[in-house]
Amino acid sequence: MHNFSKEQYLFIVKEIRERMFSAKVLSNEKNLVFIESTSLQIRKILELIAYLSVLVNNEKLNHKEKNEWHPTKIIEALNKKTTIFYPFPSYVFPPSKDGDQPILIPVGYENALSQEDFVSAYNICGKNLHAQHPLKEKSNIEENFIKNKKILDKLKGLLQKHTIGIRHENNKYTFLYVQIDFTNDDDAKPTIIQEYKTHIFNESQLKSIFNTKNVYDMDL
Repeated sequence: MHNFSKEQYLFIVKEIRERMFSAKVLSNEKNLVFIESTSLQIRKILELIAYLSVLVNNEKLNHKEKNEWHPTKIIEALNKKTTIFYPFPSYVFPPSKDGDQPILIPVGYENALSQEDFVSAYNICGKNLHAQHPLKEKSNIEENFIKNKKILDKLKGLLQKHTIGIRHENNKYTFLYVQIDFTNDDDAKPTIIQEYKTHIFNESQLKSIFNTKNVYDMDL
């Protein structure tokens, strides 16, 4: 039985949102210290995204994998156990009446951080966290500044509207739809997390729906 908690998910999302705002402010300064600080926030955001995947897939992982802190190792472990664990950029329209299914509209990863981008971003930012070695080539401040900006934009594209499939037990799945407003003012909308029952009964159906090539309307 899955012991997933929407409250736990929301708690992590709240921290991601706060760190995204901090990183966005820091990323506006083309200064070595600010670039390093932005990279640190991005790395922590990536760690938190990996923890979201652990949270909704913890029954697939062994004790060591559940307690792993390194995000790329978490991604690697989950890829060996399942193909459906990573946030999926998409819109979900709720059912209009009882008995209807929600409608999922995939967006894809063109403007969002894919799994491949995730690993690359973690490594790129990691290089920015070390002091400059006097005998090595100097860091390219302009290049690192631009890379951080692009990563933050893709993180927003990944998380602001995403869906995750959750397996509760054999032949029982739900879908979690999340909307995050990354603006930081009085008009910011509260984060929405809605869990939907679905007519999905096995992993092959999940793979079909969470296929980035299938960018069209689909009943869940």
